Amino acid sequence: MGVEKLLKVIPGKFKMDVYQLLSLHGGYTCVARKPRCGSCVIEDLCEFKDKTEV
Repeated sequence: MGVEKLLKVIPGKFKMDVYQLLSLHGGYTCVARKPRCGSCVIEDLCEFKDKTEV
């Protein structure tokens, strides 16, 4: 889901919380070198084409 789409569906009062949670998610689950797609709770929304099973 693109940022523009996401911003349209997130109410304004939650945008900062969503930003912080997605930053944590990117730091611990969706890491660039070795993404942990198998343990990702939003994997069904992800458009990353090279998903991993680990």
